[in-house]
Amino acid sequence: MAALILWAASAGAQDPPAASTATVAASTDTAPTDEMAGRGFKVGGDEPKAKLSRPMRAVIHKDAADWEPLGVRQGGIPGAADNTVSLKVVKIKGRMKGENSKARSVARLHKGKKDSRWLVISLYPKSLEAKRTHLELRFRIFEGFVEEVSAAAVTVTDRRRQRSSRLLDSYDLREQGVEYQEELPGSGQFVVAELDPRPGASSVNSGRLEKAEFADSNFGFVNLSWSVRGVQGPGK
Repeated sequence: MAALILWAASAGAQDPPAASTATVAASTDTAPTDEMAGRGFKVGGDEPKAKLSRPMRAVIHKDAADWEPLGVRQGGIPGAADNTVSLKVVKIKGRMKGENSKARSVARLHKGKKDSRWLVISLYPKSLEAKRTHLELRFRIFEGFVEEVSAAAVTVTDRRRQRSSRLLDSYDLREQGVEYQEELPGSGQFVVAELDPRPGASSVNSGRLEKAEFADSNFGFVNLSWSVRGVQGPGK
């Protein structure tokens, strides 16, 4: 059973503390492997034969596809993704079915340790608004390379905090002293089509997260895609 990690405010921006979660091995019988649920979005073997020129402002290591629990590789078609989240994805009669929801998104750059930076892309699915839950995709950038990735389902547990029209990520919540909990998937794969961690309105980031397996039955297997224009700098 995944451990839920409760955070409070800390002084200044820093790396997200290491959160523990039970690693859940993906089952070849149940893991979604064919299509993004309900959208005909292939998650395997969908790359065009012609090699695409992908806008990448940070280098993804060749062996990063084999990182655990989440691998990361280049892939997909620039400009083709949207902001969609599919929860509880299962395979039924050869097709992937799940609870699909459009999402709002925001990308922010936060300071990390040893001159590194965290690019945090947050998706706020309409289906999770009542639960005050959003999903975060995190990329640690150091000297132009992607050195670490993670993902999390973040839920605000502080009932004293009123809902805000501003899309806050976990860094913002911690800085403002808002209590929250997060759960990390035990497996999954990032496929990145566009990557630009530079603050500014012209930066574009897009891609997808495939077969992210959460122990919490409210999420189950999650497929999602993101497409965000603009990156807010620290404090924005």
